Amino acid sequence: MRSVYFVGAALLLSSCSPLKSSPREEKHQLELTLRGLQTNLDDQRHDLNCFQTELQILDGRIKYYENALAAMKQHELEGQQAKLEQMGQQFQALEGKLANFIAVQESEAKDLRQLLAHANETTAALTQFKEWIRELEQELHQQNRRLGEISKQPSDSKVHKVRPSETLEKIARLYKTSVENIKKENNLEQDLIVVGQQLRIPQ
Repeated sequence: MRSVYFVGAALLLSSCSPLKSSPREEKHQLELTLRGLQTNLDDQRHDLNCFQTELQILDGRIKYYENALAAMKQHELEGQQAKLEQMGQQFQALEGKLANFIAVQESEAKDLRQLLAHANETTAALTQFKEWIRELEQELHQQNRRLGEISKQPSDSKVHKVRPSETLEKIARLYKTSVENIKKENNLEQDLIVVGQQLRIPQ
């Protein structure tokens, strides 16, 4: 750029010079000036080519960094996506385990409620059975007491001690009497008898 100013200044001075020169010298001076301009133009073209080359290099670097950045972003996104998918699978697995655990807990709670209900029923049945045994013991005690009282009185009746699997009907057949006579003799209101109970057999 400075060479252009130099050549222009040289032309201006040569045109403004009061000294007169021959046409040959003017031609030579003009050729020198044109050569300077051509040289300067070549330099400018070279600088422009260098600048364009640098721009291309910079553009290539920019594209390289843009591609590298895009690749990094893509890699990061893929990594994050893979992590999200893995976390989703783990979450689904945990949900499945939680559902199974809840199902097991509900099943165990149901079994426990059934066991508690069965225990309550068993307790009630045992209570009833104990009450029934107590009533039988009281009845046996009363029968034995009555039998003791009756045995103190003179009587022509026999005494039979109830054995396992015996009933009033079997005892009546054994002694050739009736169930009603045995019940009447022992003040029994029902046919229920127990092992070890002593019965008076009417003659």
